[in-house]
Amino acid sequence: MAQELSQELPKIAGIAAPGTPGEVYWQQYRDAVRVLSGGRLDVTLMVYGEAGPEETQFSALRRNRLQIGGISTGTLGLALPELAVLRAPFLFESQDEVSAVLDDHLLPVISDMLADKGLVLLSWMMDGWADLYGVFPIRQPHDLRGRKMRVSADDAAQMYLRSIGADVIQVPLSDVIPGLQTGLVEGGEQSTQIFGLAGLDSAATHLTLTHHAYSTAGIVANRSWWESLSEEDRRVFASAVPDANWYRGLVEEMNAAYLTRARGEGLTVTLPGTQSMTEWKTAGLAVHDDLIAQIGGEAQALYDAVIAAKAAVASGTR
Repeated sequence: MAQELSQELPKIAGIAAPGTPGEVYWQQYRDAVRVLSGGRLDVTLMVYGEAGPEETQFSALRRNRLQIGGISTGTLGLALPELAVLRAPFLFESQDEVSAVLDDHLLPVISDMLADKGLVLLSWMMDGWADLYGVFPIRQPHDLRGRKMRVSADDAAQMYLRSIGADVIQVPLSDVIPGLQTGLVEGGEQSTQIFGLAGLDSAATHLTLTHHAYSTAGIVANRSWWESLSEEDRRVFASAVPDANWYRGLVEEMNAAYLTRARGEGLTVTLPGTQSMTEWKTAGLAVHDDLIAQIGGEAQALYDAVIAAKAAVASGTR
């Protein structure tokens, strides 16, 4: 049955801060739902953390207490571990390549995989490159040997940093700043967007733009809720999702402005030279086979699909 405004509105969850691209994204989504439905449909936005940490949001989404969410591939990996393949170090070479591979080739593949987990994948929300930060200069892989580096619960990041000698530590993002101040951690991995928004530069004065992995979230819906909608309502909720490349552009613009400002405020931003980048890449590519074996399941098939998609994009047959 089509949704009526007199009924409880579907809840949309995410993590956004006021004045950020994430806030703009979700406000545009709500406005598009209203316009495309002629005012018949609406949503309740819970994108400022009202629904708790992302893991809590994902659990609620799977139980249909939330209906749509922007969930990182790392957290989606709790249901589909194979998604860690997308974070394999130096799997992607450019943002344009990431966009083409995910949108033009992998969306239907991963949609099918997530459908088996009770989820409907509507689109991607591209958050930008993951880099390395620290209280010490990070120029080459050997600079991390013996260093206490914070990473999220991500198989790819953990394996990569361990392979180059780092002491990998997992702490919540909210504990990173006090951890840096007390020496519990000395650095970590994070996207530029979150590094700036979380204020990590207040304690870590070095950021190295290794661009070793791409941070992406999936816009996913609870499958049972989705299938309860009329075909017309599904069309509205799907068509209202903002363009992934439009959002990517907003993030790129914000990141560039942040880095310019942060440099002026004392952040040392390092762009690896040709030789050091070769060292970072060589170390990253060397863990791919072990990562696939550790993940298991359909990881090899997904990895092969990514490689085939990259080849298609490179040949212009996207």
